[in-house]
Amino acid sequence: MTAPAADALPGGPPEERGSLTVADRVVERVAGYAATQVDGAAAAPRRVLGISVGESRPDAEAAVRATVDGSVATVEATIAVAWPQSARRVTDALRARIREDVRRITDVEVAHVDVDVVDFVTTAAPARRVQ
Repeated sequence: MTAPAADALPGGPPEERGSLTVADRVVERVAGYAATQVDGAAAAPRRVLGISVGESRPDAEAAVRATVDGSVATVEATIAVAWPQSARRVTDALRARIREDVRRITDVEVAHVDVDVVDFVTTAAPARRVQ
């Protein structure tokens, strides 16, 4: 059994059937999840009037904004870095992970990734119990 010719398919050849547009929000979600996969990166604490409210959340998606223009995107991520990790190493790994995941999942190339490190997170020591 042979496959039908592209001209014989309903709607014509694939390149003439339409187009696929990837929304900004889709790239934001993929990039935000990618940040949770990078060792040393965490979602930054919420900020109100420039003051941090709450704590950094290592298991939550980072705050990410993306702009998609055709098949190219720019991404801005706001993260916290685990102390004493190198901010440069973490941000370089984050940029690479975002580019790789967005391209693999959405087929959109990421032209530029801005990373804003707003906090350093220390692992909390367990509370001492009085004995």
